[in-house]
Order: sequence, then structure tokens, then C-alpha cells
Amino acid sequence: MSLPGRLVELPQGRMFVHQEGQGPPLVLLHGFLVSHFYFRPILEELARHFEVFALDLIGQGESDHPSPDRFSYRLPALADAVTACLDALSLPRVRLFGHSMGGAVALTLAARHPDRVHRLLLEDAAVYPLPLPLSAKLALVPGIGPILFKRLYSRADLARHFRSVYQNPSLATDELIDYYWERFNRAGARDACYALLRTLASMPEQNGDIGRVQCPLLIAWGAEDQTTPVELGRRLANELPSARFEVIPGCAHSPHEERPQELLATVLPFLLDRAN
Repeated sequence: MSLPGRLVELPQGRMFVHQEGQGPPLVLLHGFLVSHFYFRPILEELARHFEVFALDLIGQGESDHPSPDRFSYRLPALADAVTACLDALSLPRVRLFGHSMGGAVALTLAARHPDRVHRLLLEDAAVYPLPLPLSAKLALVPGIGPILFKRLYSRADLARHFRSVYQNPSLATDELIDYYWERFNRAGARDACYALLRTLASMPEQNGDIGRVQCPLLIAWGAEDQTTPVELGRRLANELPSARFEVIPGCAHSPHEERPQELLATVLPFLLDRAN
């Protein structure tokens, strides 16, 4: 059910890459508990204009799940792994599109490797402390939390999570939940996801990388997002005065799935260098 792709050998582990289209390179970075797979609603149109590389971050999807003892799963480590993948793919400079946690990874990469990013698109990016749901708070309780997440977290829990991120919960179909549930239960995946959850839960109040971004930047946000509320998008735009900030109506945390045509109409001119 995954899109076709290949595993790229990196020092950090193997990273899955789905590649399609022709044109300037555009790299897509996904969020927590998902993979390249959820970019499907916009891939066909993006591939008309770009050579699209949709990656699975280390620890998720089809990529390897190294032990947290061997890979930290912090933002700099995740950004370094993406940079290593760009090197392996012979991509010296790219357009970079990051959603949710992938947005935080994309921002980190753009700040620390400014020569590698031509344009940066952040969609509902998780770059500040988030209003965590009760299930996440319980999972972070010392001692009992790791047991709850690594041993007792169920398919029903995952389904509740996905239904909470959409304005229209019916988008979280049984087929979609089964797809991510199977990957969540692969060898090493729960340990990796728990380390990623800890990264999300420890986002700094003041992110020093934000002021280091030099490339043109567009910030797009779902108007009804409760996972990363739109106020956080406005704050990010205020801290990046040169950035454009656009709110996509009628959707929550995942505009590219809930309102793909509206999102594309907003972001394509920017990615094509037709707008600042």
C-alpha cells in the first residue's frame, strides 16, 4: 500500500524515498506517526512541476527504526539525516516542504544548512511547545509512561489520535489506520516513536533556529487546527517578518489532506518562484 520507492543507505540507517515527476527538486517531510503516504492528495499536481522526493524520516514509515541508544531522534539529528539523504541523492539545493514535526525538521535544516534550501514551506509546523492531549501526557509520566506507550497503546488509541487531527474525522478511515498501525508495530518502531514523542513534548519556548532562516519562507496553516493551533502559526510569522503567512479555511491540522486544492493554490506560486 506504500507508494513505490527505495531505501537509501545513510550513516544513521536506511531512509525510504518515493520519487516522481520532473523539474526542480522538491523534498517533502512528514509529521509524527505518519509517512510519505499522506502526501498522496497533492503528489500528482506537485509532480507536474517538480521532481518530488517524499521521504520517511528515520524511525517512521518504511525507513529504519534504530534504537534511541544509537540515534537521538532530536531535531538536529533528524535534520542531519535528511541532509545526508540529500547528499546521497546528489541534491545540493532543494525546495523544502515540511508538515507538523516535519516542519520543525525542515526549519532546523534550513537554519543550520542555509546553502541547501532554496525555498522553505512550513505547513502547521510543530516548532513551539504544544497543547498535548491527555494520552500524550500520560505517556510522558516517568516510569509508567513508557509502558503505556510501548506496550499498551492500542489501535483504538491510534484511531482516536488520527480522528482528532482532522476537522472531518471520517478522513481517518479504517484502511488508513490499519496502514499506520502495522508500521507502528514493526520492530523498533514503538521505541522510535516514543523518542519522537519526547522530542515533540520538549520543544523549547524560544527556538534559536527560527532567526537563522535565510531563504524565502511561506507558512501555511489550517484555520481549525487544534494540534498546532493557528496562534502558533501567527507567532512564527511574527518572529520571521519576511515570511508570508496564509490560513487555509475549512481544515484542521492537515490542509494538504483536507483541502488539497486550496493548499496547492496557495503554495504553488511560491514554490515555483512566482511569489515571495
